[in-house]
Amino acid sequence: MDRRVCSFAAAVACLMPVGIPAPALAENVLERAIAQSQPCRSLRTKVKLGPINVDVGVDKLEAVKVESIQISVNGNVAEADARGTIACKTSDQAVVTGGFSATATVHLKTDLSTCAVDESAIAIVKTDGRFGDLVDGFKNQISDALRQGLEKNLKKLCEN
Repeated sequence: MDRRVCSFAAAVACLMPVGIPAPALAENVLERAIAQSQPCRSLRTKVKLGPINVDVGVDKLEAVKVESIQISVNGNVAEADARGTIACKTSDQAVVTGGFSATATVHLKTDLSTCAVDESAIAIVKTDGRFGDLVDGFKNQISDALRQGLEKNLKKLCEN
């Protein structure tokens, strides 16, 4: 298989929006690849507890599940559509413990000869858990950041 096609598939795998902390659930090689990108690492927020604000880091990966992924290549144009869920949680030492899960859909279309991204979209379609409402409130910003990260990682893979 052409290295650029493999790079495209790897970039799609890294989008979900995961070194795996031992307790994270990742059942196959694709899910383990996502787990190694640590998608929860930078998730911190402030939560109001009465009169004080507390920093809450929901930055530990709990699980990743790729529900579906379809990749098609037609000449130099590759398209991928994926759907999956990640679950993140706070550390055990956190003052306020909890977590969330987010299910997202991803669409990516790129020219394999130039690595130009023609289309990309990530949408968080469902959230759950103690901090699910917080994620839901910022899902457009989170989706945009994930999309930009995906495009950046795809470009890095194409440079190699």
